Amino acid sequence: MSLAATASSKSRKLLRSLPHLRAACDTLATRCVPGITANREHLHDSVHRSVGLVTALAPHIGYAAGTALARQALATGRAVRDLAAEAGLLTADQLDTLLRPENLTGHSARPATAAAP
Repeated sequence: MSLAATASSKSRKLLRSLPHLRAACDTLATRCVPGITANREHLHDSVHRSVGLVTALAPHIGYAAGTALARQALATGRAVRDLAAEAGLLTADQLDTLLRPENLTGHSARPATAAAP
């Protein structure tokens, strides 16, 4: 069988499967997606306990201090922010500013009641 015949056969199969894919997407959109909500408390805790936050602090505290902070956070399970504050690496105000999720991502906070686009 030639390559052109194989490609043609695969193209036909793909085109025949598209209605099934569309039906599955429609079902997902109508029966599942409308009920999904974010667990904001869990998301907040996950962000604030992330060791990756050290990346945002490294330019201000140095690579070596950042590495030590990350290791300590991993070893103890404590938040990077708390450990940095206790060590006196930055002030509470500096940490609040540097570790705001909006500042880390470059996006402004979206109100909790805002409708999805």
